[in-house]
Amino acid sequence: MNSFSPLSKSAIVEAIQALVPPGSPEPQDPQTIAALQELTVKLVEAYQADGMLQADPFEEVWERGIYLYEAEVRDRLAGKTVLVTGGEGCVGQALIQKLVQLGAGKIVSVDKARCSTGAETETAIATQIPVIYYAVDIRDLTELNQVFQAEKPEIVFHLAAQRLPWLAEREIRETVTSNIFGSQNIIELCERHHVQQCIYSSTGKASRYFTTEVYAASKKMSEWQFAQAAQSGQTAYGMVRFTHMLDNSSFCEYFDNKLQQNKIVKVHAPHRYIVGQNVGEAMHLLLNALVLSQPDHLKFFLCRNLGWPVETLEVALHKILHSGKKIPLYFQGLIAGYEEPFFRGQVDWSKPTQINTLISVIEDQWRSIDSSGDMIVSTVAPFSQAALAKHLLLLRSLSDNPQTVEAEIKQSLADATKEIAASTFAQTPPDVLLKIWKWGFDVNHWTAGQAIDAYHQDLIDLLLGGLFKGLNRLDDLSACMNAIAPYLKREAKRTSTIEMTASIR
Repeated sequence: MNSFSPLSKSAIVEAIQALVPPGSPEPQDPQTIAALQELTVKLVEAYQADGMLQADPFEEVWERGIYLYEAEVRDRLAGKTVLVTGGEGCVGQALIQKLVQLGAGKIVSVDKARCSTGAETETAIATQIPVIYYAVDIRDLTELNQVFQAEKPEIVFHLAAQRLPWLAEREIRETVTSNIFGSQNIIELCERHHVQQCIYSSTGKASRYFTTEVYAASKKMSEWQFAQAAQSGQTAYGMVRFTHMLDNSSFCEYFDNKLQQNKIVKVHAPHRYIVGQNVGEAMHLLLNALVLSQPDHLKFFLCRNLGWPVETLEVALHKILHSGKKIPLYFQGLIAGYEEPFFRGQVDWSKPTQINTLISVIEDQWRSIDSSGDMIVSTVAPFSQAALAKHLLLLRSLSDNPQTVEAEIKQSLADATKEIAASTFAQTPPDVLLKIWKWGFDVNHWTAGQAIDAYHQDLIDLLLGGLFKGLNRLDDLSACMNAIAPYLKREAKRTSTIEMTASIR
């Protein structure tokens, strides 16, 4: 133990992983736990030696805010009936309180979490604005239609969703039917009942070009659904993208519970980073989207200043240190829902100080900043609506059949996002695709001999397919060859090394 210097964080992490290899069950052996305690203390000291753990890693996020176009929002809400799906979740509750303050005429909450059945009405004492709570699952079109018929909402905020990536991998059918077909129900009823505006809450994970993770893929499909509705429907649609919400952070809650129970803490892995936001920012994004959205195409809004990403390990160590307890931690390894690596071609590196992980390079073509300077505004990239319709029918058929195994639904969802993403790449200017290739497959960021994993291989296929379709739009084919050549040389060298090693054996 004493061989580790206070600054050798990597050595301490390696020692923890050697003691409890990632993928192992939670350790029970007293000697192992005691060794983990000592290593955790040393890791805390190593982080402190680097000037870390003094303050909450998310301190700046908690204090951050987004400007609210309050006068315009008040004018839009005045006397209106506003329906909020997921109204009893963290963001939903906060939004309802804000809607009361801003003068909505009546507020209707729809949430399956409500324990009672039927509707309950509360009245905000200070304003006398009625708030009606319905216990309805958005997947139930009949019951949802009854709410729309009875309440006649003019504005809808659609927040309801299965939001936990790890749970989405365990409850695939429920996630697909909630996030995709629940959203389809909302769109259908908005059109049927002549709703004026609908604002949808999505996730930054949907900015990925392609994903096989159930939560991210289901939200990406929903973005395409709302984009299609915006072009063909009568309701005006808008969208916001949230990132990790600190006010109901699942991993922070997990850490807090373990520390309160004096139990060992597990962290997925070192060097896993996230950006966060607070519920106040989320509310203002939703309300601003109400006044800044436009008919006929889907604009989305997100927080411009996300700050530096925070390591989840740092968060765990900060909580352990400030608990005053000698609690050990170990690395459980990445679990389903959090396995996909970050693709460097996802973000625009031409202006490193302005990188935002909630918007892709393709979407960056239409990027603008609102007049307050707090929000990025863009639009969902073009895609094949025929491909979307085809895959929605297939997913519906699979999901409705109780004999369908959930793994088949997941594969169908991945196939859907890949084919629809391919249609986007086919419509993307070649010079944009070349930027994605340049940043995503820069040989300087790949270890010599490192094999391309399945996720990056799918991205290569998408990019090459898009470039092939766009060759006739390239003024200079040499630019394409110059971008791809380093990758081809690297792969040729790696393959040659593998073959040579095999022949020696």
